[in-house]
Amino acid sequence: MKVFNTFFLKYLVLTVLVFVFDLVFNPFNLFSFFNFIENVAFGATLVIPIFFFSSSFLKTIYFKLSYIFFAICLYAETVYYYLFKAYFSPSSIFVTLDTNTSESKEFLSFYVDTPIVILGVLLLSITVFFLFKRRLFLKTIKAKSKSYKLKIVALFLLAIVAIRQTRLINFNLPYLILISIVDYSIEAKKLGDYQKNKEGNFKDVFREAKNDEEVYVVLIGESTTRSHMGIYNYHRETTPRLDSIKKDLLIYENVISPHAYSVGALTKILTLGNYENPKRTVEGSIVQLINSAGFETYWVSNQRPIGAFESLITKISLSSNNHKFLTTTVAGNSKVLDDALLEPYKEILKNKSRKKVIFLHMMGTHHHYENRYPRHYNKFKDAPKTKFKSQDSFEKINHYDNAILYNDFIISEVIKSLDSLAVKSFVLYFSDHGEEMYSNINMAGHNEDIYSKQMFDIPFFLWQSKKYKAEENISFEKNRKYMTDDVFHSLANLLNISAREVDTTRSIFNKNFKERTRVIKDTINYDTYFEGL
Repeated sequence: MKVFNTFFLKYLVLTVLVFVFDLVFNPFNLFSFFNFIENVAFGATLVIPIFFFSSSFLKTIYFKLSYIFFAICLYAETVYYYLFKAYFSPSSIFVTLDTNTSESKEFLSFYVDTPIVILGVLLLSITVFFLFKRRLFLKTIKAKSKSYKLKIVALFLLAIVAIRQTRLINFNLPYLILISIVDYSIEAKKLGDYQKNKEGNFKDVFREAKNDEEVYVVLIGESTTRSHMGIYNYHRETTPRLDSIKKDLLIYENVISPHAYSVGALTKILTLGNYENPKRTVEGSIVQLINSAGFETYWVSNQRPIGAFESLITKISLSSNNHKFLTTTVAGNSKVLDDALLEPYKEILKNKSRKKVIFLHMMGTHHHYENRYPRHYNKFKDAPKTKFKSQDSFEKINHYDNAILYNDFIISEVIKSLDSLAVKSFVLYFSDHGEEMYSNINMAGHNEDIYSKQMFDIPFFLWQSKKYKAEENISFEKNRKYMTDDVFHSLANLLNISAREVDTTRSIFNKNFKERTRVIKDTINYDTYFEGL
């Protein structure tokens, strides 16, 4: 026990150092405490294998390598949390694996500051001190009986099981690296066809060749229900900027999403899949079709690339010619505001490609709603209108409406920047799905186990430049019953792309549009179900 404590103390010193650093530079929270406990447990677990070696030389080598490894892990996760207020995740490691040397240098030169350097120097100094301290007590560890060694093995396994069962392992960087490498390999294999086959296998693709400069934007919102938007007659002024250009918008008032969660909705929205033929999601994406028609495509996302609810969307997005992800944090915890999309978007507008289609994937109004807008957008503070009156409902509705207000700013900036180019262009905006906000149910959020109309009701509107209006003739009827699993056909129609797979009767913008049964969740008739309620 004396020997164990001697070595464990060395790991504990590093653990305490980074924990103190966390307390100094970051607000304390429960996750920081869990991470500290995990690091203590991880250090103790690393000590145990020392007792398995009979050779003092091997013990020394193991201790030095494990101690250096432990110090590097602590430094990496502490610096990452200091910079981004989030712990490492499979997504952040995905981005790291997908980052080249040049990007890494830019990252380091931009983010390294004095506290990071000081922490690095302290960790390095302590590590070197203990590694080269003469007396390591390694020779005092004598060979023990088989029963003793079995107890050590049992202790080691017990420590691993304890870390795993308490979920502290989710804070363990080596574990995250290991599963991320596995996940990355699997994802790379799955996404390979989309990355390599960027034009899909569409038949008879045709678009009339013109030399005009064209720039088109598809703006994908997140968790935004139309009933909380001023342009859809909400009682609060949550969309003042869009209201000011309302006459320039084609606002559709009866559009729904096929699902109340992102991956289910977007895999149909962006592909040939629909409720009649859900398996057609693998037959080709709208991004691939646009590529095959000669456009340069871009995908800029403020959502993480890898995760339980993101990977299939990423699979589709990687068929774009250019892609960029701005966050690695799970949506609920992300604090990267959507204005982060504007800089790369404006840079894309400046490049020399004459035919561009830009997909901007927003964080929108995803919970936690208070993280979706800067403090100076905290406008709505009074009691909102709802039959579910509680402090919790009032706070969430106000946060949500403030997020809508900020959403209004982002959408209007995207339109304004594009309008300034004076080229043939449009901006199509829609949300992946809606959100219940204490309207019919005493809750905020989305959940397909609860059939709330607001979870499927989404905003859907189109802005057109003067040149686009002059050359194209959109068939507009604001009350058309439409579900966004047909966006593939509608976008192809807007872009004047024809192919054997494109069906213009499924395009909300086409004079030949035919209304169809709108089945949500692949089983429920939206119109009859909610009319009955």
